[in-house]
Amino acid sequence: MAKTSAFPAVAFALTVLAGLLVGAGSALAFMKHGTAEVHRGWSGSRVTGSVDADPWTRAQVALTGLLALNASQAMYFRRSADDAGQPLRESCRYRVAGGPLPGRWWSVTVYAADDYLPRNDDGALSFDATRVQPDGSGHWQAEVSRSRPAGPIPWASSRLAGHFDLTLRLYNPAPSAQRDLGSIPLPSVTRIDCAGGEGA
Repeated sequence: MAKTSAFPAVAFALTVLAGLLVGAGSALAFMKHGTAEVHRGWSGSRVTGSVDADPWTRAQVALTGLLALNASQAMYFRRSADDAGQPLRESCRYRVAGGPLPGRWWSVTVYAADDYLPRNDDGALSFDATRVQPDGSGHWQAEVSRSRPAGPIPWASSRLAGHFDLTLRLYNPAPSAQRDLGSIPLPSVTRIDCAGGEGA
């Protein structure tokens, strides 16, 4: 009899626990990817680092450890997939290509799945406006991969990053960029190939 009466209490406790776990997981996912606008595969927000930021955006900044400036000083864009929608992963090589960006300076940095820089000693976890070599029309290319490419192309190492994200920081963005994120010509991220033909 005691076993029968205890069953509903145990079932209720398990249901509550499952609800808490699902709720916490969905909240965590929302904090990481939730309130941002998405343009050309990059997600960003006009209010990151601002007093106007909503609680979810503030939580996202705290979760990812982003030392966020306000939008007049810097804008932040993040992506975890290539242009084909496939997750960015260490075993693949990617071409990041773009043109002039509406700001005084910019950089692109690799972050591992734990939101920290990859724990490698390649000394090449980002590239920026001073390292790319634009052509006559201002277009540039860089590579993200786990091995240094041949030739002079700018490179960011994804070695030991697993599934990773790219973060683009645009410093002192033009007022037009601050008003309309969709007007920013954010760079493309194209998969070149993967080790052993993986994901081809």
